[in-house]
Amino acid sequence: MQTMSNELRRILSERLKLGELSKPACRVEIDRLVFVPGRTEELDFIMSDPREEKTLTRTIIQDGSGDGGTALSKIPFVFPVEGKSIRDITAYMGDNRKHQGIDIACPVGTPIKATWAGKVRKVSVSEKYRSYGFHVEIQHADGMWTRYAHMSEVHVKTGDYVTQGTTIGKSGNTGDVRSAGVTNMGTYDDPNSPRSKGRGAHLHFEVWNGQAVIDPFPYMNGSKHLFAASSNNGAGVTTDATYVGTPGATLFDERFTNNTWHTKSVYKVDELTKKLSMIERSSTEHSNLTFTFDPKGYKTVFPSPTVTTGMNLKLTSVHPGIFSMGFSTNFGEGAGELRVFFNGKMQVKVIKFSGTENVEIRDIPFPNGEMEIRIELFWNGKQVNRFSLQYIQIKELQGRPDLYGNKDKVDPTVQQEFFEEREITSTFMPGQPRKVSLQVGKFVYMDTLTLDNINHIEMDDQYEMESCEARITISNPGGYYSPDYNPFYFPETYKETPWSYFVNGFHVGVLSENTPVRIYMGYGLNLMRVFTGLIDKLDLNGEESTMTIYCRDMYKKILNKVITEDKQYPSDVGHSAAHDTNVFSSMARRDKIISIAKKQAKQQGPELDYKFLLAIAEHETKMGTLGKGLPPGDFILGYGCYTGEKCDPQYQGLERQLYRGAVRYREAMASKGWRFQSVDDVKYFWQGGDKGAYQWASDTNWYNSVWQIYQKFRSSTEFDAIPEWESTAPAPVPTEPTAKAAYLKSAIVQDLIAYAGMYGWRSNPQDIFYPYAIVQETSYTHVTQATGKVFKAVPDKEGEFVEVDPESTLTPKGWKNPFVEPPGRKFESYQYKVGEAIAEIMKETPFRSYCDRYGTYRLEEIDMNRPIVATFTEHDNLITIHKTIDFSRGKSHLVILDEENKVGHFVDTEILMELKGEVRTGVRSVPFAKTDELKRLAAQRTFFDLKRLCRTLQISIPGNPALDVLDRIYIIDSNTTTREAYTIKGIRTMFDAQNGYMQILDLFWSNNEGAIV
Repeated sequence: MQTMSNELRRILSERLKLGELSKPACRVEIDRLVFVPGRTEELDFIMSDPREEKTLTRTIIQDGSGDGGTALSKIPFVFPVEGKSIRDITAYMGDNRKHQGIDIACPVGTPIKATWAGKVRKVSVSEKYRSYGFHVEIQHADGMWTRYAHMSEVHVKTGDYVTQGTTIGKSGNTGDVRSAGVTNMGTYDDPNSPRSKGRGAHLHFEVWNGQAVIDPFPYMNGSKHLFAASSNNGAGVTTDATYVGTPGATLFDERFTNNTWHTKSVYKVDELTKKLSMIERSSTEHSNLTFTFDPKGYKTVFPSPTVTTGMNLKLTSVHPGIFSMGFSTNFGEGAGELRVFFNGKMQVKVIKFSGTENVEIRDIPFPNGEMEIRIELFWNGKQVNRFSLQYIQIKELQGRPDLYGNKDKVDPTVQQEFFEEREITSTFMPGQPRKVSLQVGKFVYMDTLTLDNINHIEMDDQYEMESCEARITISNPGGYYSPDYNPFYFPETYKETPWSYFVNGFHVGVLSENTPVRIYMGYGLNLMRVFTGLIDKLDLNGEESTMTIYCRDMYKKILNKVITEDKQYPSDVGHSAAHDTNVFSSMARRDKIISIAKKQAKQQGPELDYKFLLAIAEHETKMGTLGKGLPPGDFILGYGCYTGEKCDPQYQGLERQLYRGAVRYREAMASKGWRFQSVDDVKYFWQGGDKGAYQWASDTNWYNSVWQIYQKFRSSTEFDAIPEWESTAPAPVPTEPTAKAAYLKSAIVQDLIAYAGMYGWRSNPQDIFYPYAIVQETSYTHVTQATGKVFKAVPDKEGEFVEVDPESTLTPKGWKNPFVEPPGRKFESYQYKVGEAIAEIMKETPFRSYCDRYGTYRLEEIDMNRPIVATFTEHDNLITIHKTIDFSRGKSHLVILDEENKVGHFVDTEILMELKGEVRTGVRSVPFAKTDELKRLAAQRTFFDLKRLCRTLQISIPGNPALDVLDRIYIIDSNTTTREAYTIKGIRTMFDAQNGYMQILDLFWSNNEGAIV
């Protein structure tokens, strides 16, 4: 309810019958905007994945040929920073769960190299102080691409082809970088700013496969490689045909995820294959089909001393195909062979294997039509060997049929017409987010015009509607108000108009989409604003010479704004760790381990020798370079790793591992004076020492190995020059892991409305005094007080948050705690509009998101106990009344389920009484409602929605411009035996120049005395 003047109250009380000044009145104001060129807007968009045309020659290996074989084409990796290595890595992918690449410390101006050959797909030099800064993206083969961020100089342009190792620019500290854990502030224009001094300089390097980010570290340390197309060489190899095309649909993709893989209809698997193979899951959570060949199986498992086994699969393809597979094995020279046959012709024969690393056979072509593929392993039976098959993938090679090299096998209808007819069941466009800078100019406020020819106005404001809608009908003689009015078209009726004009050669109409509109209604000179919004569309009626203007309130900006960049909370391009060029943050990883070990040992007591911690790290993971010691887990001491590779994530990280190791050292060796004088002392520690029964590892030779390493380290001086970890670097972690701060739901909403442009749009002098947004902090009442931290939004700022203590207030009903969204909420680009995102965040909560009559965005809790703002009676100001009571859809009992299927039961006594005691149950799934209080809030909101439907009232009244949706009013009418409070669900307003000003109110039952139990 808006504040009403005494004069307006008097007029309403007299039922609008007295005097000229008591007549209904309205005014519609239109802001005239003028175009100013020059504004640039950066837009994210999706660009489909590039398709690489391939030219592949099919070759056949003659069976029985001893010299012919398949060569695997490994592509080496060039380190992206000149003069640096993995020792200079300061942050790994997965650090704090948000880091999407690897950071390499290097001073400003260090040359940056292309890791693989490719084509430059993007160059950005517009983000000097945000996001990735100056950065380059390079497209490589088979959908792989790399990103090089925070550069100071870029030496390539989009479309350039670069060879491997080409210098593409120089390192820097542009974009969102940090120094000593603090966001780098200042500009390059200030010579004294940290940015100008080169603080935070590093290269952020990412590897992507299509839309999936990949950890770059395995490529850097040589455990993973890119592979080019494999080729057959040697005697007995003949050329069959050449195929030209682009990789298309995936025909077959086997990843061996479960033991039922061989039951698929395409397979025919040898019985010996079933006996010798099993599914294994590697530490990277990828599955392998692993064959184990053991000479002990001769006669009991396989009948001959050598083994040949495999599988067949049948496929049919309209287009030619390309075959790829990945594997690893410990087959040595002459230990075995891998063979692949297409329709009986040998296409692959691998006889030379390189250790146990992962390798790939890539892009083996085969013709279209029916194809039987045989994958076969041969083992010589001399020693135990393993062969792990990682994947089999077959894709179509799409191209013109006359380029396939085997026209006789092409479907004749395709060959003649060059098209094929298919039923399309689903379509998707793979793509990558990109940015483009558009010169869009800007419309700025010039002046305000008033419509003086209003015939009719209708407004509809409903609780269920996302925005209030208005429809204004005006007389439009001669098209005078039309946006495309041009007086020169009809010189005989020439009349200039302020409602259209020309600018820079373009015809601009004032009454067109997104023009600001304000509507005022009232009586005589007492008008109140009832609507602030934007024009949606126009309808022109030439027969009646009228024009209808359709408008929506300012919530239109929220409903129409498409999210064109990923919005994630927390938002992070991958820089959780501190970056600095000082001695600590730029340390090589091994040196960092030594530095932290010194710090943690010293903190636990001066008697502790940090070299013993290093000896454990060397034994367990080769100082963090093997197995579980690799990033992002960093379980360098093996602490918290109880069985195999299963490690407790609460102990991950260099600081936490060394902290836990130092604590165990202090607690276990106090009786020994914290000294290791012999191998027996190390064994004592291994068995638990003073702590009692506790075995560090299952390896019974553990203490002998650690003792030998410790003796070597103790006599060495190689660690002496490395400084102890100091406070300029990130501090060691506390004794217990700390939970991430959650985001207030209202904080996310505030960020989203800022993104939609709800701040800064006011320019009319009548508007600038009203706030842009009033966002109530989301909260709920609970029996316990909230703890920890929460993120609040910085008002008016998109993407800016502050971490604060939760504001919990003790009330008679309990603690009023923040209503939060768990960390990690993400809205992907082009999948949501801002309005949809807000609705998803706030669903099942007792809050309403809307724009008020002044254009102010509001997020506020629904209050069902508002005071009565007006009374309507049959003998005074009630024109008509229609009452409906329908409890057929009512539910007196609700079951609320959270995501763990835990339930809460709630009964509304009001509805229960109306149903004469019938317990009618409804079930709702509310995943976030994990506490009793959140379940109660969800039930309360649901009962609220049910009551809106069960008992409704519709009345018509003389127009009252002060009423708002959800105002409570009192109705007295003897004909319908009505004497109670109702809440306004909707207001339909009608103003007519002839018939006056009237409103139809849709009301719902507002009695809130019933308890929810």
